Amino acid sequence: EYSEAWQRNRIGIVSENTLRTNAHSLSAIGQIMIPAINTKFGDIRMRNITVEDVRSVQNELLKTRSTRTVNDYIALLRHLFSDARKERVIEENPTDMVRQLKRKEEAARDTYHRALSVEETRMFFRAARGDYYYNVYRMAIQTGMRIGEIGALKLTDIFDDAIHVERTITRTIAGGYTVGKDAKTKAGKRKIPMNDEIRRIIEEQKKLNLILDGEPDDDDLIFKAPRRGILKAGNVDVCIRRICEKIGIEPFTAHAFRDTFATRAIEQGMDLKTLQEILGHKDYSVTMNLYAHVMDDTKRKAMESLDIKT
Repeated sequence: EYSEAWQRNRIGIVSENTLRTNAHSLSAIGQIMIPAINTKFGDIRMRNITVEDVRSVQNELLKTRSTRTVNDYIALLRHLFSDARKERVIEENPTDMVRQLKRKEEAARDTYHRALSVEETRMFFRAARGDYYYNVYRMAIQTGMRIGEIGALKLTDIFDDAIHVERTITRTIAGGYTVGKDAKTKAGKRKIPMNDEIRRIIEEQKKLNLILDGEPDDDDLIFKAPRRGILKAGNVDVCIRRICEKIGIEPFTAHAFRDTFATRAIEQGMDLKTLQEILGHKDYSVTMNLYAHVMDDTKRKAMESLDIKT
């Protein structure tokens, strides 16, 4: 009951997508059975919840979720209990004594981000010609933008020969989709300079929209779903998978276009600070961690070609 009231009080303070995600997480936590008392966690009075009850939740979550996800769940619970203590609903916060789990999964720099090879890229885009989402695919791989950011792009966001990323597609509390008011993060608001290929993509999409929608308003979205609704990453992924199966390459999701953009940028000499800003990463270390495998390979090739006379 408290968590539901807590969520209601946060409406307008956090995004609807965050509220929806938190509601899902708190619901999952509440359904966990506490063996010592044979009661669901959500059915225990807050003042009676113990440190061991929280640890039971932590251990049960760990059976089906990664340590990172479990830590996120417990952090959410800690936030809720912290507010309950401030409001004097409880005297002590039982989550204070529950330590964060040590990550067992590989760090981002040690995992392989699916970036398309040069040949895969050629094969895919050759096969994708004529597909409704063709310009969306091109926009993603040429800018490194997320599909949600591409779908939220308006005509008024293109000026000074740059793309101004101001917002993204987000989920509502009810689970629907809407054009958000802000980018995914503060760093997500950014300016991406345009090149000739990006200019061509936008002009071609505007011509297609003119055929499908007639004369546009300045506030119109540039990239829409086939039925002229909001662009959804899941639907784009379905079409990508179909093309991959047709040409016989390993299936991937739209996020691979972002990884491919970053990989080609590093291979062709873009400095990491510039790449960080174009991708909208909040700090340099995020870019370093995600693309360390590419940088290692680039460094190896650079050393092999180095020729110092002695």
